[in-house]
Amino acid sequence: MVRLSELHPEEAQHMLGRAALLKRSNFDFDATPWITPKPLRDSRIALISTAALHRRDDPAFRFGDTGYRLIPDDIDPAELVQSHISVNFDRTHYQRDLNVVLPIDRMHELADAGEIGGVSPVHFSILGATESFLFEQTAAEIARRMHDLEVDTAMLVPV
Repeated sequence: MVRLSELHPEEAQHMLGRAALLKRSNFDFDATPWITPKPLRDSRIALISTAALHRRDDPAFRFGDTGYRLIPDDIDPAELVQSHISVNFDRTHYQRDLNVVLPIDRMHELADAGEIGGVSPVHFSILGATESFLFEQTAAEIARRMHDLEVDTAMLVPV
């Protein structure tokens, strides 16, 4: 993670302004009743990565993109591209091991060990450099898709 003191002064100022905007925002969410989730050993898990991953033939993520891309569970890692927009983003970890940004292999190991009930046939990727409050519609659509896939739990992989 890059520290503000390591950024160009103009970029640091921009980041501080974005943080102040979030602090001033008054988010008003409807109350959602608490539920007791299924035990993990009985749950199908989907991954949501903020690493801006997508298949080579999918559109690249662009600045301010609030969309998402579908990542098939059985995808060959060589077919994935990362189009994260931040100049401060280090891609070497992803190039060495996909599981750093999308831990598909770890999920299958947990399923094989009986720790989780199963792995979703599809995972989701978003551009994490976009303001989180802009994702309300995207989050609702991802939730509907996960419901249709009988996913019980999502694991957010922040990058």
